[in-house]
Amino acid sequence: MRTVQRTLINVIVFAIAVGRVQAWSVTKPPTTGTTSDGTATCPSSKYRPIDSSCSSRLNPGWGKADEPYARMLPPNYADGISSPPVMTNGSAYVSARTISFNVFSIDEVPDPNNTLVNIFFLQAIGNDLSAPAGADDPVECCVDGQIVPNAPNRCYPVSIPDNDALYSWFNITCLNYARLLTRTPAQPSQPVQQINRASSLLDLSFVYGSTVSQSNSLRAFSGGRLLAVRRNGMEWPALDPAGCTETNVCYLVADKRSYQFPMSATMHLLFLREHNRLANQLRLINPGWTDEVLFQEARRINIAQYQHIVYYEYLPGVLGRENMISNGLIYEGTGFTSDYSPLQDPSSLGEFGGVLVPFMQTQLPGSINLYINDTVQSLPLSSVAGNVITLESMFALYFVGLTTQSTNRMDSSFSIEWKNFMYRGYDPLGKDLLALDIQQMRDFGFARYNDYRSRCGLSRFATWEAYNATFKVVCPKTIDKLRLYYPTVDDLDLFVGAAFEEPIAGSLLGPTFFCLFKQQFLASRAGDRYFFEAGGQDGSFSAAQLNEIRKIKLSRLMCNAFPTTPNIQPSAFCPASVDNSPASCNSLPVPNLQLWRA
Repeated sequence: MRTVQRTLINVIVFAIAVGRVQAWSVTKPPTTGTTSDGTATCPSSKYRPIDSSCSSRLNPGWGKADEPYARMLPPNYADGISSPPVMTNGSAYVSARTISFNVFSIDEVPDPNNTLVNIFFLQAIGNDLSAPAGADDPVECCVDGQIVPNAPNRCYPVSIPDNDALYSWFNITCLNYARLLTRTPAQPSQPVQQINRASSLLDLSFVYGSTVSQSNSLRAFSGGRLLAVRRNGMEWPALDPAGCTETNVCYLVADKRSYQFPMSATMHLLFLREHNRLANQLRLINPGWTDEVLFQEARRINIAQYQHIVYYEYLPGVLGRENMISNGLIYEGTGFTSDYSPLQDPSSLGEFGGVLVPFMQTQLPGSINLYINDTVQSLPLSSVAGNVITLESMFALYFVGLTTQSTNRMDSSFSIEWKNFMYRGYDPLGKDLLALDIQQMRDFGFARYNDYRSRCGLSRFATWEAYNATFKVVCPKTIDKLRLYYPTVDDLDLFVGAAFEEPIAGSLLGPTFFCLFKQQFLASRAGDRYFFEAGGQDGSFSAAQLNEIRKIKLSRLMCNAFPTTPNIQPSAFCPASVDNSPASCNSLPVPNLQLWRA
């Protein structure tokens, strides 16, 4: 337990941090229908609601599913309401495809310090925190590479330049994109707000769902378990009674994006199987517990383990452990933390799912390695995207690849697969997912790069020369391209401007992206009444239980989920090495569930 002095210091540090957090968060009105003290809709419960409402009793709707995203800055719509941004001279931004193809290179440099687990765990976090409403609607704006006549109002396709080096050969003039669904503002002059279908908390919503009806469809209602079927000695999600989607996702899961790749499906399976393992063990320890109590306790522990892995194992590799400690993202020592604030809005930042996650796809290699005996076979990324037919038969190979293959270095390069061939089926070319991500950023209307630098307390750039000096490697050719597409430095898109910054010491991110990343995860912990380290709350663990939760590592969860694995490196996020030598699964610590005996 921390000393009183240590606790007081933390409170003071947190007060300062909350001041920063609150200054950057979107102010929202209290949820309607509450009493004067704001607690009417939040009864005392040790279990978080499925939709993650009631993270704050003062504002029960903060962080709830189907609410608007938070923003670090107001949108920069041309008309102040919904029209996509324009540059300072009033002209339209150049095509997102032009930026994707001509500004961002296709070099692939492996990062020897990070395994493939990193990028697919990041995608799971992204799915957990963000699901823009309308992103998967089947609105046809561009069919067979041509603009649809009399297209719906939501249509905002990516235009393809006539001289495009690849698409022009196949007479492809556009990529399909429809604008996201928004909430109409209360005042006519206010900007629209994009809606987040996911709950904004780190609550494994991609496993449990974000609504009660969705969650109920995923439960077995027996022994506290989630629906699963056993085949070849392992559990798999139940088959979807609605049938397969166009991307071959035939499983009944909360978020189809979890099965975008067989490797991302592995992340979902890991936590699904862990839930059922926990439920089975708790049932043996407490045979008198009802299905509901078993489900909620298993979910509670599963989410706590996940949050611990996010903050104490994954994020230090991205932000740097010392940077996280100094910014109040994690704490040293034992005992509870006192950084929860009912005044902190935990709603997901639109900038996190809309800008940061797309940027971090730079880590995604263009091919996936299968390690078979002493050979390595590579599959193009596009051949496994949206295709999980081989998931069960090749699962062991994908699993080994996650902990063996390196990611690409986090820089301003994306694989040629990501930019030209995704979801192509039998066609010669597919989607440029980077261009579509940039188009979505413009749909969100994110403010300009220099404005975010100012908001983060960083200097604005007045000249291209000053901006170029921030590059990890000064690159006149890149600056020449940017000058061609942006009249001034002030016109730079947030994504483009921040992508080239030199990483800060100990981090993989430059100062602007680090600032956004920090803000998201400060809000995710300080605004979550059910955060696993929070003390004095309805859902707080006992001190002994918290110490057990802190033993877990992703590698142990992988062992639990895949019992045929004999050995694994203790840190699954890093490759095996002298300092991370593969160990027996049985030697890796696991929480002692006897401490949950009633």
